[in-house]
Amino acid sequence: MQQGLEEDLYQQVSTYAESDDFSEAEKLAAETAERFCWDHEAMMHDEDYWARMKQHFTDQQILELITLIGYCVGIGRTLAILEIANDCPINQTPDPRQDPSHYVHG
Repeated sequence: MQQGLEEDLYQQVSTYAESDDFSEAEKLAAETAERFCWDHEAMMHDEDYWARMKQHFTDQQILELITLIGYCVGIGRTLAILEIANDCPINQTPDPRQDPSHYVHG
């Protein structure tokens, strides 16, 4: 929040795909996080996804984004396993494997 993410925009993160308040790059970053969490292996073989990633991010940015997502997922799971209090409740989006149209293809 200190870097400019206003509370109203923060509340829209779970519906990023339908929001006009996120740029295409921001939507793709959110999609990447979802894919990494739900079905990371399918990401490797999705040529359309990687073409969109290359349109918006450099190789270095892709590496940094996916590494950060992996770190956050790992820390989140560690805290959950250890039952450490979470002051930031998670509003999970639907499993995109059940509804692939959830992803933004812009």
